[in-house]
Amino acid sequence: MRIQMLRCPQSGRSTQQGFSLIELLIAMVVLAVGLLGGIAVICAATAGNGRSKMHATAATLAESTLEKIMALPQGVSGTDAQTRMTDCLGNSFILDTSPDSTASPLINALGGVQVDFSQPPSPGYSMLYVVCSEGRQLSYDVRWRIDPGSTPSTQLVTVSAKVLPGTATPAVAYVTPVTLRGLRGAL
Repeated sequence: MRIQMLRCPQSGRSTQQGFSLIELLIAMVVLAVGLLGGIAVICAATAGNGRSKMHATAATLAESTLEKIMALPQGVSGTDAQTRMTDCLGNSFILDTSPDSTASPLINALGGVQVDFSQPPSPGYSMLYVVCSEGRQLSYDVRWRIDPGSTPSTQLVTVSAKVLPGTATPAVAYVTPVTLRGLRGAL
């Protein structure tokens, strides 16, 4: 048995199939919107990565400053090497560890206590620390405060660090200060 295929008679239309110019333009617009969305996501991720690096560096700097202060004896205010921190440019900063109520006032911000960076820095209780990384230099404002603790032999140490605006990308505006606190002395 043989099967024959029936053909439809040719009408006045062309049997060629393809995309019209309108369909092609719509497809290009959809593709362009998708690509622009992908580029925006990549840019946002890159900016977020930059903010994370600056925040991590501020946290590391605050932690190393806190550890250095905690390791010093109470009330030290000298110029010897043990009371100094040096940045990548060779700038040396003296760490004063005596309690001073006028040094770096504290404020309640962002759900916790941090140093008030709107006030001028206090000598011996602040430093403009420069970090050199990947051929760039970022300046950080690091401030600390020593307060009496809950007992006469303890002190509460508060250290805050933040990247200075104008030393990096516009992402700096979104980097919040890092604040660490520690209790030193015998309980």
